[in-house]
Amino acid sequence: MNFMPLKANSSVDFNQPAQCHALLKRISVTDLEEAGSTLLALLEGMAVASPPPQGHLQVLEEIRPTLDYVLGEIAKRYASRPLPPSSNEEETLRQVVRLWSLMATNYGFVAQRYALEGSDTLVNHRAMLLQRRLRYHTLAMTEYFRARREMPGNLWLDLHKLYVSAERVGVSQTRVSDALNETWGAQSPLESYVAMLLTDVACPYSRTPREFGWVVRWAQRFAPYCTLQDNPSDERSNRYLLRQDGDHGLRPALSPVAADRPIRSLDTSKLAAHIQAVVSQLKSGVSAASLGLGDDCVQPACARLVVSLYRPWGLAASGRKFPRRLLNGQIQICADPVAVAYFLTGKKFEQPEDHQIHYNDFTRTEAMLALGERAEESEPTDEQLEARALALGYVQETWEVLDQSVAGFRLMRRQGDSRLDHRQLIGVRPSPQERMLLAEISWLQFQQNGTLCAGVSLMPGPPVVLPVRLLIPERRNVRERFRLGFMIPGVPALKTDPSLIVPAGWYVSNRRVEVEGESPWLARMTHLITRGVNFDRVSFVREEQSASAQNSP
Repeated sequence: MNFMPLKANSSVDFNQPAQCHALLKRISVTDLEEAGSTLLALLEGMAVASPPPQGHLQVLEEIRPTLDYVLGEIAKRYASRPLPPSSNEEETLRQVVRLWSLMATNYGFVAQRYALEGSDTLVNHRAMLLQRRLRYHTLAMTEYFRARREMPGNLWLDLHKLYVSAERVGVSQTRVSDALNETWGAQSPLESYVAMLLTDVACPYSRTPREFGWVVRWAQRFAPYCTLQDNPSDERSNRYLLRQDGDHGLRPALSPVAADRPIRSLDTSKLAAHIQAVVSQLKSGVSAASLGLGDDCVQPACARLVVSLYRPWGLAASGRKFPRRLLNGQIQICADPVAVAYFLTGKKFEQPEDHQIHYNDFTRTEAMLALGERAEESEPTDEQLEARALALGYVQETWEVLDQSVAGFRLMRRQGDSRLDHRQLIGVRPSPQERMLLAEISWLQFQQNGTLCAGVSLMPGPPVVLPVRLLIPERRNVRERFRLGFMIPGVPALKTDPSLIVPAGWYVSNRRVEVEGESPWLARMTHLITRGVNFDRVSFVREEQSASAQNSP
């Protein structure tokens, strides 16, 4: 989307607040492109002109709810998947960031003009103006998280400078009315600053669009429970350090503080206790809305996300269980589970012999391909397997390994066009000599140069390809089709039990699945381990009762 200035706006005198108000009232939020163009023209016009500061401020305050709604709707166009720099929605991201930034710029001009007047009005509005500037600067930064893009240079430095200026004039902790703050209806410059710091450490690149929206809102909700401290002298490791001369946010305190550089710490001890209380109330049945988490927060996803934020927000700790080590090398990635099954077995997948119907897409709802083709009389060579994979459209991409832990890899792709999503099931081949493993994409981020970085979490043990069929009591007379599934073996060293990978949305407690192994058997699903974008990973109890008897009328 490219917001083109409207011709009708050429007659508006942006020095006149009354004309700006009139233009704002003509905006219809049902036409997002026209609304965006009008808002852009209005904010650019006032930034270039010199309207009286009081009138300028009134127009900005009136713009806020309209801008919040319009940009929230427009941002949905690039929020569902990581946004490549060359994509069609690249310009949309630029325009959204520009509009947020123009709001911060306009509030800055209001402060400058009040200062030039030399009146006491600036003193009375100083806290609000700085809170608004911080808020809109952080909203511009937030869009890069939303689009899974690397943060451009100097945005963090500019944020730190804005906050330091609020401290310098003594208003950093002064709360001002803010109707757009859903929980408190008010916010101080410090709380706006801390909310951005919390968003940054909440692993924003690993969140689904819904989760990310909750994280941004909850950062505003929980920010008042944090305090910023000067010159931390203790050497506790469970805290965050902040260098306001650095172009980044918080960093864990992993080593003693360097005495020659200005440094601060964020104390989240009160927040840790508060999160524990919120989790306890959620478990006891208190609604998320009554706790200030939002009317759209549903269980169990809400409680699960709050619990996952306890470590980064309450304990200043990442969720990483195993240390990472730097590693150079390459790795093969396969983004299509049907192709993964081929590379695991060397066979194209079909329905078992009694159900010869072909399907092609693991994510489609109609059906899946499953194991069942007869084995060839002789084992094909690697060259034959690769040639057949190419003919079938099954590809592997080469990624560079940046670092590795027991649990997974941090990878980088310079070239490639496979579409990837958060929590997507993929195949990973660490080397040509090794068997392909299953993995889940933990996070994705496009860098400014177009390089895609990803974190992948390995599933333990070598997977086994198995056809699976959902048994639905209400449809006992219907012969359901088999779909592609995998079994992940248990690993005693990691204290993991065997688990099944089934199509997304299948899991319901105690629901049964027919598994076509050497002989058919039943799996009763008992617990959802992971719900991905295209799979459910479930624990199960094996039941040897005949599957055909279970499915007969």
